[in-house]
Amino acid sequence: MARLLRIGNLANMKKLTSIFIILCLALSVGFAQDANENISGAIKLGNYKELSKHFDTKVELTIGTKEASYSKAQAELIVKDFFSNDKVTNYQVIHRGKSPDGAQYAIGTLTTANTTYRTYVLTKDVNGVLRVQQLRFEAND
Repeated sequence: MARLLRIGNLANMKKLTSIFIILCLALSVGFAQDANENISGAIKLGNYKELSKHFDTKVELTIGTKEASYSKAQAELIVKDFFSNDKVTNYQVIHRGKSPDGAQYAIGTLTTANTTYRTYVLTKDVNGVLRVQQLRFEAND
């Protein structure tokens, strides 16, 4: 009888462990979606401050034809200048995807007072937090 109780407890522990793992995975996907939504929302509003909260310590930044790797602080100032000089009127994500290594990307269209840009945002999980690794605003010709 005691042996049956132990087997029953083992089965319950396996079920509880499985449920815990599923919940953890669901929560991590939810946090990643929230971060992606926050990033998209910040771009749509031209809110450099909110956007820069999601930058990694280094960001590959492309604005127009200028492309370089910047520190988080430098990238924030450049994006601030970009949004200040070219007022955002709309932003729409056209496509989202994931690479096999877990990186996530969003391709979209940014409409400003002066032009329309094709956008590309690449994010990666860094210590459990989704961080912008690459940000591109390329003018549509």
